Amino acid sequence: MQIECYGRIVIITSNHNDDGLNIMQTVRIINCQALSFSEKLSEDRIARALTSFRANTIRRLLGFALYLLGLNRQDIGNSLDLPPETVKSMIKAIMTGGVDALEDRRRRASIRMPRVCPQPPPVALKQEGTFTIVDLGIPDRRLKLDQGDPLQLRTVLLTMLNSGLLSTRQVAQAIGLTPQHTMSLAQQLLKKGAHSLLDKREGQKQEYRVTPEIKAELIQQFAVDVITGGATSGIAISDQLKERCRINIPARTVRHHLGKLGLPKIKHSLPQLVAAVKKTSKNGV
Repeated sequence: MQIECYGRIVIITSNHNDDGLNIMQTVRIINCQALSFSEKLSEDRIARALTSFRANTIRRLLGFALYLLGLNRQDIGNSLDLPPETVKSMIKAIMTGGVDALEDRRRRASIRMPRVCPQPPPVALKQEGTFTIVDLGIPDRRLKLDQGDPLQLRTVLLTMLNSGLLSTRQVAQAIGLTPQHTMSLAQQLLKKGAHSLLDKREGQKQEYRVTPEIKAELIQQFAVDVITGGATSGIAISDQLKERCRINIPARTVRHHLGKLGLPKIKHSLPQLVAAVKKTSKNGV
């Protein structure tokens, strides 16, 4: 760093900033003798400042300003009623620690100068076999929800949605419903409680009957979607079976049987296996 003086202007040239770039800053020297100070204005302004800062913080701020203006430590101490050694320590702390050092470190952090806390990571949902995992972003802290218990799954995820911890899109994908239906259930849970989420439709007390033929189509559709990069959610496969085979099977039943068959576990390995087989076949030819 180079310092060159030209009258009341000081040119401070620093080789690099935090990004490694050349910078040049100009700081104007203040001639205090040419300025007019008002004791009344000073008292009023300090009184207002005391509503936002501790008295000791203001004292440190003024002391550092006087130090920058060229006053020696003895005179700074006399002006602020501080011992010269205290002034020396204060200046050293501020020069080393920056703005944080304006606060007395022996005290708790000021409510007027709060420390910035890192934002917690967002809550994420993952599928592991027949379970929906709620990852809270904290090591070894996650919820494991069985997809075979739709009431528990909906109650927990919709409660987290109502609390702002999960998005409508996340919950809708996890429980196999549209975002609109998901929001409707979330409001229903708020107003009427968890019992309102029970399926009260007649004829649904027993599990939807899935014949071997339907299971075969379900497996086939899942495999096609995985290999081609298509959607493998309960809703997507339910819609595809309805359109392709005229099979009406609820999305939650699709999810249940996919999990029961262990198909989600091969979701990532199946495309790799198909690609490897194709490569081997080509090399053999």
